[in-house]
Amino acid sequence: MMRFRILSLFVTIQVISFIIWNTLSYAETSLEQMTRNLPSHPAPAVPTVVVEQIIEEPEQSPEHVVHFSSLNMSEKGFYVNEIKKNQLTTALSALPFDHARTVENITIDYSPEIRRGMGGNNKIILRGINMSVPEMIAVMVHELGHNVDYAYLTPSEQLTESGFVDGSMPLYESDASLNFYRINWKSETRRKTDAVNTDFVSGYAMTDCFEDFAESYTYYVLHNKDFKRLATTSEALYAKYYFMKYEVFDGMEFDTGDGLVSVEDRPWDITALDYNFTEFLS
Repeated sequence: MMRFRILSLFVTIQVISFIIWNTLSYAETSLEQMTRNLPSHPAPAVPTVVVEQIIEEPEQSPEHVVHFSSLNMSEKGFYVNEIKKNQLTTALSALPFDHARTVENITIDYSPEIRRGMGGNNKIILRGINMSVPEMIAVMVHELGHNVDYAYLTPSEQLTESGFVDGSMPLYESDASLNFYRINWKSETRRKTDAVNTDFVSGYAMTDCFEDFAESYTYYVLHNKDFKRLATTSEALYAKYYFMKYEVFDGMEFDTGDGLVSVEDRPWDITALDYNFTEFLS
């Protein structure tokens, strides 16, 4: 009797196990069939962000090469010439590029008998001895002023003569420099009757309209605050300062001078005045 019950219990357990196995198999098969019929959806792609690296080429500064040469040069003078070449090049770099490129050749003459400086026709000649470095730079700026006058403020056309001449060459009405000359000059060497000495930045500026331009150019560069101070005392100097600022330097001013100048006194030569070389270069 006990053995029969054990057998019946065993059979019952087997039947229950079969039912559970069959149910699970069906569910697994149904799940497989269900998933088999689903449409295929690939996993969404991870968006790829492409970063385009734009490398801007640095703006190239225009280059202008000035050719240097020497006259009356001793062996010792060769080394002095190299030093002065670097000093002059540094000073030129502090000025507008369009001004500097009006000079193609700079000659340093070591003869003590020559003038301190001469300029024109895209050339500058400087005496290489018996001048301090600041004075030599000032003379170069003055001579550069002549080249700016001749080669930067060029006439747009040559039709109507103005009555001003440079040597044997007539100046034409389209020459922008005439607007500066005519502030105080009737011709290249004749001042207007109402012009007074305090309308000029120096005694040398009173000799002719070209020296007036070059001296005013030098004063604007090396003694800008002084020029600005004097411009408040004279309509002519105000017009000259305004011309230099907007017609020659395109609004550029220099942090030079201190504005502490005599309203009545004028030096003979701007290039002989002391100035702060560091201020000029900055």
